Amino acid sequence: MTILAEQTTDRHQTTVFPPSWYPDPWRIAPLRWWDGNQWTPVLYGPYGEAWPLTATPPLPFEPKGPGIKGGGIAAIGAGVGFVASFCVVIAFAIGSGGTVDVNSPWLLLASQLGLWFGFVGAVVTASWKNGSRSLAADYGLSWPRIKDLWSGLLSGIAGRVVPLIILVLAVAGGTGFAARRGVTPSVLGTTPTSTTGWLMVIILAVVGAPVVEELFFRGLLQGAFTRRVGAIPAIFITALMFSFAHIFNEGPLAPIILFPAALLLGYLRHRTGRLAAGMVAHATFNATMFLLLLVPAFR
Repeated sequence: MTILAEQTTDRHQTTVFPPSWYPDPWRIAPLRWWDGNQWTPVLYGPYGEAWPLTATPPLPFEPKGPGIKGGGIAAIGAGVGFVASFCVVIAFAIGSGGTVDVNSPWLLLASQLGLWFGFVGAVVTASWKNGSRSLAADYGLSWPRIKDLWSGLLSGIAGRVVPLIILVLAVAGGTGFAARRGVTPSVLGTTPTSTTGWLMVIILAVVGAPVVEELFFRGLLQGAFTRRVGAIPAIFITALMFSFAHIFNEGPLAPIILFPAALLLGYLRHRTGRLAAGMVAHATFNATMFLLLLVPAFR
């Protein structure tokens, strides 16, 4: 506590402040430096020092919805994941003498794990740096409840309606329903050729992807956008990013096929405040793809 010295003259009494920091009388910053005779332009607080007296301080940020700061961390995590996945492909190419079997289940597993390493790393880093260090509190990660199972199941089936229509049109406009192979059964960018390959693809698509991608897209990204722009814009922005991110594995039609389902996943996250229903819906959406491959016209 700074002690104020009082000086008394014959005409009036004045208070002299010793040189120090005091509450800013103009309220531009929390503290301003008094040099012993007058207020100086030197400020202390969130606006830094030497802030000009005529400057208007920026308004404090007010979150527009629940979510933690993490957009930049998510971008870095996605970049790390894609680089790691690409490095895996290079490593397989070097190990096989320059050729890569794109349908190898082990290549698929290793490349997906590399990608998901970046995704999960971003989720955990953002939680530790900007959140409560609890995935449950920061992203709504929890075990599914009964209503999560039902809503997720119905949403997953509903999200498959538009892709199914597109698939039917593709088959009908191509070789026709009477053809033995109208659409190549490519899943996650690969066409399994063995039992091991199919088991690997099913586990990755129905178990791994729903957990990791919901944590990253609906947990971290949608939460960060909700904090910035509000819930509804965040759902649409995240759905667009989710849809276009799958172009690499699922081709140029991925945004059209996945966008309606991504909107449903975003709505479930917003409506329930948790990720469980979206994970169930995501798993259901991917599982129905394997059921369609049982129909000869779609294989």
